[in-house]
Amino acid sequence: MEEIISNILQFVSANDNYLVTTHQNADGDAYASLLAAAYFLAKLGKKYDVIIHDQDKDTKYQYLWGWDKIISLPKDQDSLSKQSGTAYDAAIILDVPSKSRIGSPSKLLPAPEKCIKVDHHPEEEYLSQINLVDTTASSTCQLIYEIFSRGKVQFDFDLANIIFCGIMYDTGRFSFSNTRQRDFEIAARLLQFGVKPHDVANRIFFSSSFESLRIIGKGLAEMESHLDGKLCIIFLPLSVMQNNNHSEIEELANYSVAIKGSEVGLFIRETKPNFFKVSFRSRGLVNVNKVAKTLGGGGHEHAAGCKFEGDFKELKQKLIREVGKQL
Repeated sequence: MEEIISNILQFVSANDNYLVTTHQNADGDAYASLLAAAYFLAKLGKKYDVIIHDQDKDTKYQYLWGWDKIISLPKDQDSLSKQSGTAYDAAIILDVPSKSRIGSPSKLLPAPEKCIKVDHHPEEEYLSQINLVDTTASSTCQLIYEIFSRGKVQFDFDLANIIFCGIMYDTGRFSFSNTRQRDFEIAARLLQFGVKPHDVANRIFFSSSFESLRIIGKGLAEMESHLDGKLCIIFLPLSVMQNNNHSEIEELANYSVAIKGSEVGLFIRETKPNFFKVSFRSRGLVNVNKVAKTLGGGGHEHAAGCKFEGDFKELKQKLIREVGKQL
């Protein structure tokens, strides 16, 4: 790791105009790692654009430094062509294992030898010549911290607050199985700069709208149990999902595996007619990354996701079958 971090720091010093990007449907770790990288580049006096695919940014993270710097790149080709007039000397790719998961900004990436990637997901595709990929890390923000601490970057409240947010999000408030001793060590240091854990937790976990909590209730009321109680499925149809903030109901993915005796939980939502997004959760017995990959998705052993276009009954039967094989 030391050599890779040294290469990253040298690379950043040698280039000037950066694209910083992450995966579609950005979550807390993605937003935080984006803003931490932007903060670092700003301190070095580098030019950069922070660009994501998502049209609607998740406003629960707007309290973080640099939020207003994030550009949502339009999906339509005309707008993309106008934006691509900017030629980037280099890119920093964060929290994403493949180009397809980046979405529209992937078309703005320079050649791999001009890219750095920092990630904690299993690598799926060659994107960059310099890679800091560690699947044992709790989060991409943990790896960002390791880079900054070894590079003797000056921490202050803004930077500490960003990195703490990413680690807290991806460890589920330090409760998921990916939480390690190192996360607590980093968190303890970040608190020295004035970070308030209760404030971060309230902003990213306990700031849901009244309507989103009602929708969570609907999902829980219709939850199904399969495979002798070892698999729980929560499904929200398009009629419920329309005109609602999808990011606010992501907690249903964690509720899906909260039942005593369950091993795997699935949260399925219909985002447009016959188009579904699936979030997988596992208590540890089942590697849900393997299940997600059967549907073109991926992720971690205990948390993964995929998308599916087609008939819902077909999707559900396939998921039950694939989980059953792993059990």
